[in-house]
Amino acid sequence: MIFEKNYEKQNKQSLKNLSSKILFFTFIILFFIFISNLILPQKVLYGDENSKLIPSSRIDTVASSAIVMDYKTGKVLWEKNPDELMYPASTTKMMTAILVIENIKDLNKKIRISKNAAGSNFSTISFKKGDEITLLDLLKAALIASANNATIALAEYISGDEKEFVNLMNKKAKEIGALNTNFENTNGLDSNFTSHKTTARDLAIIASYCLKNDLFKEIVSTPQTFIHINKKELIIKNTNTLLNIDYIKGIKTGYTEKAGYCLVVYSNKNDFELISVVLNSSFYGKNYDALRLINWVYNSFSNEKIVDSNIPVISATAKNNDYSVSFDLYPQKDFELMLDKADDKIIYNYFLYDNISLPVISGKAYGEMFIYVNDKKVEQMNLISRDNIIN
Repeated sequence: MIFEKNYEKQNKQSLKNLSSKILFFTFIILFFIFISNLILPQKVLYGDENSKLIPSSRIDTVASSAIVMDYKTGKVLWEKNPDELMYPASTTKMMTAILVIENIKDLNKKIRISKNAAGSNFSTISFKKGDEITLLDLLKAALIASANNATIALAEYISGDEKEFVNLMNKKAKEIGALNTNFENTNGLDSNFTSHKTTARDLAIIASYCLKNDLFKEIVSTPQTFIHINKKELIIKNTNTLLNIDYIKGIKTGYTEKAGYCLVVYSNKNDFELISVVLNSSFYGKNYDALRLINWVYNSFSNEKIVDSNIPVISATAKNNDYSVSFDLYPQKDFELMLDKADDKIIYNYFLYDNISLPVISGKAYGEMFIYVNDKKVEQMNLISRDNIIN
């Protein structure tokens, strides 16, 4: 009986302890739910893709490799495996096109399609041997409709055969800084060209170079147009479906089984000109990737005047025997920079010259200012007086 009572007593105590533990853990769970609800608005503010303050670390792509570059400065704003060697598919045609433009004086000249250029190259436009077409229409067919045969015809006209033209492509790539690029053909087909590779960074460099040419820029921004083969009019539509968005101005799509879906985009909005490259994405992913990166930049970056030459930044003291006077120092010039509002941190350091003596002369440097963004020096300038002080 004593044993039974003790057991019953212990059992009640165990149940009581268990109830206490359940209440404790329930309280902890409710507490964390309460705290989470308090924090949630901040997470929405900084995590919503429509927010202006999404850290770059929270951006990703379906694409295996991608990059976003500021067209005006060449500054890389975001990257993912930008130097990994990738198959470029038809984005290759950017290089083909710019060499055609630079090497042909009269693009209105008509030529006849050779047997080789008329061959089956999985082309979006069928050419027959002897077809007559202008060089300009071939260029449009290559860039707008992504016609593979058109690039071969253009290469043959300039260099005699495609292989010799490819040598020009590789030479030009090295000249403009696309150092990790190796072309083996003019159109990007890679079934039999295993070393036909480039990188997202190199394609951005190539695109930047190409866009400096007005004709190239005009063609890649054309949603649809007409070309003529043997005097027969043929309508062609751009493979870049993003051109229906007003701030998208080109450039080139691409796809092969090895390359996946590729896209190089030039966009212009809010005074930002961007070049975006996505490689080895999916059918739906390529447009999603490009737009997400582009809109993230437009929401997160701004051109800021971080130095105003009309605003003094520090004071200095000039001495003459026992007399001293304080005067303001101004930056020598304005300085504007594209800043990531979520990630970039600016630090200003000032250095004043020793033993400043009177007179103080307007326009003379009495110190220097150093500007750092994320601990990297981006600018250095003199600090000058705006006053003339004799005594």
